[in-house]
Amino acid sequence: MIVYTVKQNENGLWSVAYMGITLADGLHLGPAITQAREAARAEHLDSGLTTRVEMHGADAIVPLANYQKPQGNWTGATA
Repeated sequence: MIVYTVKQNENGLWSVAYMGITLADGLHLGPAITQAREAARAEHLDSGLTTRVEMHGADAIVPLANYQKPQGNWTGATA
């Protein structure tokens, strides 16, 4: 699984990181979440791997998005 993180920095703004590498810093929360979701979605579409976006806070990790392949092909139809 590939994880993108959104985390508040010491000056109160937010950063987006991927595998420990900072992709963006100094963002307001909304744009940081949007950028992380867009990057995770693109990564998933390009690689087919499961990707996830998490917001890391002082006391908790909050999942914000999860992109994965559908499990099986069941359509709900019965014979």
